[in-house]
Amino acid sequence: MATIPTPVPDAQPPINHAGRLIGALVSPKQTFEDVVRRPSWVAPIVLMTILGLVVSYALNQRMDWGSYIRQQTEKSPRFAQLSEEQKQQTLGTQVKYAPVFSYVIGGLSSALSALFLAMVYWGAFSLLAGTNPGFGKSFGITSHALLPSVIATVLAVVTIFLKRSGDLDPEHLLASNAGALLSTDAPRWQMSLASSLDIFWIWVMLLLAMGFSVTNPKKVSFGKAIGIVFGLWIVWVIMKVGWAAIWS
Repeated sequence: MATIPTPVPDAQPPINHAGRLIGALVSPKQTFEDVVRRPSWVAPIVLMTILGLVVSYALNQRMDWGSYIRQQTEKSPRFAQLSEEQKQQTLGTQVKYAPVFSYVIGGLSSALSALFLAMVYWGAFSLLAGTNPGFGKSFGITSHALLPSVIATVLAVVTIFLKRSGDLDPEHLLASNAGALLSTDAPRWQMSLASSLDIFWIWVMLLLAMGFSVTNPKKVSFGKAIGIVFGLWIVWVIMKVGWAAIWS
């Protein structure tokens, strides 16, 4: 008796780099499945780095670093204890290097953030979920999960050129978190807590959960992945707010 061959499902065609950049935002499950099959990170890191440098350039064109840095340092009790000469010396050094520092942050923050998150979640899912996604897959997932920052960055550039230079605050360019609802003289711990409730970061965490859930669907459901990702975030927020309360 002849056996009937079992049909083999057609393999999904690979998604190119441009398709992944868009797909991570509009069709994340399919995109992260492709990232897990063929891990890569170059395209999202390059895109986010370029946009980060664009923000740095825009800030340095519009920002009054002298006024901003003095306003921020005057909030510190230690700065108030300095003599006027010491204040001017401290401010002069900070104002001098602020533009350079902004380019360093803009150029390195995306790659370092993706690298750090990859190591954290690689370890977390290995220990808490019993899987070992591997560093390559973890780095590919985190790099693509950070892509909502592209939208935030574009909006930040627009905001920089719409606002007056004296109204610019590099730490709060967008009103995307609850910190925008607090006054500027709110306690540091309150600002730290409120700024953690950010729309774009919540989006990133949902993408992280989606990405790591497809590495091993039998062991890690999307709900379990959400629990791990958001659980680590809650621990981080508690530590951050506590540190701000101690030093405020």
